[in-house]
Amino acid sequence: MNNEVKILLRKSSVFMLPTIAWICIVIVVDPFNYFNVSNFISEKAKEKSAQQINSLLYNTVNFKNNPTNSIIIGDSRTRKLPTEKTKQLTGDDYYTMYSNAAKLNEIIDLFWFSDSLWFSTDSTNLENVIIGINFNLYNQYSYSNRVADVKKLLDNKFIYIFNWSILETVYLALKNEFFGFKPNEKKDKEEFWDYTIKTIAKNHYSKYKHPGKTLSRLEEMGVYCKANNINLILLIVPHYKEFHNRLVEFDLVEEELAFKNEIKNIGRVIDYDFPNSITNCKSCFSDPIHTTDSIGEIMVVEIFSDSLSIGREL
Repeated sequence: MNNEVKILLRKSSVFMLPTIAWICIVIVVDPFNYFNVSNFISEKAKEKSAQQINSLLYNTVNFKNNPTNSIIIGDSRTRKLPTEKTKQLTGDDYYTMYSNAAKLNEIIDLFWFSDSLWFSTDSTNLENVIIGINFNLYNQYSYSNRVADVKKLLDNKFIYIFNWSILETVYLALKNEFFGFKPNEKKDKEEFWDYTIKTIAKNHYSKYKHPGKTLSRLEEMGVYCKANNINLILLIVPHYKEFHNRLVEFDLVEEELAFKNEIKNIGRVIDYDFPNSITNCKSCFSDPIHTTDSIGEIMVVEIFSDSLSIGREL
């Protein structure tokens, strides 16, 4: 071997060693349980870090590793539905597949992704599905495509390993594991409440277009569920009345009524977002669009005991 080749190999190794080291670090830390072979980092540190950076990726990988026949799909509002209580009432293990700020098209993508996992195993299929769907998601301008990005990461280990958010999550997981958890900075509740009513509601309602393509996809999902004996519930969670009043101010009352009429034949629709004892109760909400845990339990009991006293079936 001549000197030039030796020099080339030596220089190549200088670049290869850091790459190999990083691959090993990602596999060992594994904050999203992507490889699912290492216990070097505690599950608490992994979950806190991964949920903070990319809740969609964490919940998708977790479901892929531990699929269930029953699933709740939606945005952060669906997290308030207690799966432990649901199991007590039904005997079924539900997994909450949520993503912060999920869009309706992404929720539909997650349904097909979840079903495809069962189909690919040539086993059974989904049996029970709850979809969190509210009018503020039912808007053509409310669109994102993060599920496609997650699928790319799941399909290609090298894309996953060298993704920037993975680097950030590995760092945060190590920090949480060895230096302790830094408590989340508490927001001023009244200030955030006011921001949600004024700014977030404006972002949701000031620009509206009927989501024709998304409706077609919802109908396709509904037909598929009926054909495959999947129990489908479309759940409209409650908002505090002040938030709903913003919808009225933007002259979208007729559009909201149309939304509820258009989805009621897709599956069983249970509605909590109308004037009732929850939407009129400020203490029932942690902010104007997220209920407290106790309200989540009330909804689950009503739904699975077939005793709707606050909610209504459309």
